[in-house]
Amino acid sequence: MTTSDNREKVAAEFREEIKHAFEPEARVLSADRELRYCLELQRERIGKRNLKYTEEMIHGGMFPNGLNRVRAWKDGHYDVSWTVDFITHNKTIQRDGMKTYRLRDYQSIYETVVDVHDGEDVSKDPYCCPNCGSVSTVKELQEGCGYCGTHFKMDELYPKVKNYFFVSDMRSENLLKTVLKYGLYMLPADIIISLLTFFNTYSETQRTLSTYILLPFVILVMMPVCGFMGLLLACFFKAFVLLPSLFEVIGSRNRFASAMSAICPEFILDHFAAKMVSLFKIFAFSDDRTDLPFYSGTDTGKDFDNLINIDFSGDMACKSVVVKDNTVYVTGDLYVATTRDLGNRIKTGKEIYRIKAGRRTDIPFADNFSITKIQCPSCGGSFDAFRSKVCPFCGSEYKQENNDWVIYEMRNVKSEVMTRRVITGLIIAGIVVLSMLSLWLRMRSFL
Repeated sequence: MTTSDNREKVAAEFREEIKHAFEPEARVLSADRELRYCLELQRERIGKRNLKYTEEMIHGGMFPNGLNRVRAWKDGHYDVSWTVDFITHNKTIQRDGMKTYRLRDYQSIYETVVDVHDGEDVSKDPYCCPNCGSVSTVKELQEGCGYCGTHFKMDELYPKVKNYFFVSDMRSENLLKTVLKYGLYMLPADIIISLLTFFNTYSETQRTLSTYILLPFVILVMMPVCGFMGLLLACFFKAFVLLPSLFEVIGSRNRFASAMSAICPEFILDHFAAKMVSLFKIFAFSDDRTDLPFYSGTDTGKDFDNLINIDFSGDMACKSVVVKDNTVYVTGDLYVATTRDLGNRIKTGKEIYRIKAGRRTDIPFADNFSITKIQCPSCGGSFDAFRSKVCPFCGSEYKQENNDWVIYEMRNVKSEVMTRRVITGLIIAGIVVLSMLSLWLRMRSFL
């Protein structure tokens, strides 16, 4: 099987496994260990809040196996690509005494598939546990030795899905539904326009019973038209509000690549963003954030405690890349859609989190696969240092080699970013209006 076939196989497996990710004892083996851990923590959070969370993804597109490598990027070490499938997404969240939350939407599910250049598949290779001598495959040892519990530090077994997100898919039936929804929003305007047209068209003597009976039908016929106009106005307004951030996101990839090319070229922005999303989710769904090995920031309070779902929008804006004391610090804004359990209801919304992460520049990425036993230097005990930095046997802090990204800051910046967006959008809209007015005045004076 070729490398391309392996990537397609992993993407197809993920699409099936993610449908059951929140069921008891579910395991998404096609995801990398960070994303697997995210899903485990999220399932535990949902269970602790006594929520019944059901999710259904029904294939609804014309491509039976989805589309692979719709976009692809390569750097010095990784091959990153996007796969996409078209689904009808049904989601229900309920609990006794709470208003049931339901979602039914036509969406596209995107998966970020990561592989290494010319990587060999060692997942089926046998490995002898240094503690008990039992032989297992490398793949089986990802969660530790099944016989004695010894844990290992190993490179990821690629290819794996590192991240996934959903995008609303405006199919014909969804477009009609959206237009009708905006038609209801525009109903007062529809009624006013229809009444003005009616009274201006028919004189008092021409207004008969039949014309009055016809008026409600005219209002109904005009509703989709007004809905379409309302949808266009909403898109126009959103375009002005989102335009500044859109330019920022588009320019982020080149900005990140240019700054990182001489420092750490193994990470392109899409791979970096996928990793930040996984770490962000692990942080958000963890109960004890002080024990996370990758977080060195301040206490964030209870802002994350009621989160039960986080969907990455696919966008990350790189704000800055700074090198100091053999460490590169990257600051970026993650755009996410969140679902929160407020007790009596479920609240969804869009949020922006600013993350500052750092990685040492003097420790290169390993090109070859490696696996070593994790052992506490104080007591010799082996534990999962990926999920905890404190040895459960003696309480000593396990000092991992700082060869991966560490988060130093994480905060919600939606208010300040949206305020800046609206102001910038209004300025752009004002410039456009003034330009059009100036052009109209010149044409009038010319005529």
